[in-house]
Amino acid sequence: MSTVHVHSLPSLIPRDALRGGIAVVIDVLRASTMIVHALVAGCREVIPCGEIEEAKALAAAMPPGTAILAGERHGVPIPGFDLGNSPGQCTAEICAGKTMVITTTNGTRAILAALDAEPVVVGSFVNFAATAQRLLHEEKPIHIVCAGTEGAISYEDTLLAGSFARHFRDLGHSLGNDEAEIAAGLWARVEESIWATGEADRSRTRPGGNEPLVRYLTRGQGGRRVVELGLAADVADAARLNRPGFQVVAELRRDPLRILALT
Repeated sequence: MSTVHVHSLPSLIPRDALRGGIAVVIDVLRASTMIVHALVAGCREVIPCGEIEEAKALAAAMPPGTAILAGERHGVPIPGFDLGNSPGQCTAEICAGKTMVITTTNGTRAILAALDAEPVVVGSFVNFAATAQRLLHEEKPIHIVCAGTEGAISYEDTLLAGSFARHFRDLGHSLGNDEAEIAAGLWARVEESIWATGEADRSRTRPGGNEPLVRYLTRGQGGRRVVELGLAADVADAARLNRPGFQVVAELRRDPLRILALT
């Protein structure tokens, strides 16, 4: 069994801590959710970039019609890009066979901050089970890296990190730092509240299901910002725990750097 560490922000990762370990990068609202949606919708790969000009240059170097530029700054779509950062924009018609080049305020930068780990996977609520299964028999330390919101710790990322930490602790793994303990405790309280109120049972009768998570994802600054921008549907897309059809692992490959869907 390995140890599980949670890093509430990329800037809080101790120096060299990821070397020799596995990283799960999460940005619930919305980059990691967007990346998983893009892969499920048929993108052959997703290339994360830290800066806008870098993303533009990469896309421009590809054969015409093969690249999709996606991203945001401060939640707002980038002018001239094909897509923003809304998972619902990722349809088969738009994504099938294409390469998505994406740059976001928090999520893609968190992925790039985790490159000392090997492998690096991108996790979200929608592909939680597949991601957890990918790590099930690993003996390396597991590092859950939260993107946060513009340099601040985010509620929604901590919640998903806690779900991973609690899951692996229940399987016999140990929690390696206080952040993992805090996140696991947060998830435990939320999960208990959902079941105590009967929300989980009721959600099973609704189209899509798992709506109880929506109200928790809007508690933090990031969730409130997404709603203020008129993008509440993005929160609903991000809240669908183990969404049917999303049994994919979004795993980073190198030379060249890109994220692929593994099933």
